[in-house]
Amino acid sequence: MKHNARLMAIVYVDSVEEARSFYVEELGFQHLMGMLGKDGMLDYCSFTLGGAAVMFMRPAQAMPGTAAARGKRPVEFYIEVDGVDEYCERLKRRKIPLASPLKDQWWGDRTFTITDPFGYRLWFYETVNEARPPQGAKLI
Repeated sequence: MKHNARLMAIVYVDSVEEARSFYVEELGFQHLMGMLGKDGMLDYCSFTLGGAAVMFMRPAQAMPGTAAARGKRPVEFYIEVDGVDEYCERLKRRKIPLASPLKDQWWGDRTFTITDPFGYRLWFYETVNEARPPQGAKLI
């Protein structure tokens, strides 16, 4: 039996407002839903870009690793976009620094990466070729 599935990652951050501003205002994600806490600050906010969805939540109590960070986190997001070249140019015009430039990868995707204010690496890609593994590599 085949099942349709979609994934929405939940990421805890100290400032949902900062995450929302970056993803919606800078990257062009669409706001889906958010909820204000008793203090008037966002407790959570979810947004999407095409079929990719993410939710940022403020932890109910102090949690290590939720503050904005310059260093890279151990979780990365791989997001398919139509027209990756145009999307890359759009972000460059918005002065969003690239962590890695637009490049054709051996696995057939054209990719570029950025790092969000919390240290999460975002890969944006579009499949442009068939996979051509490096010599000696074996795909399984």
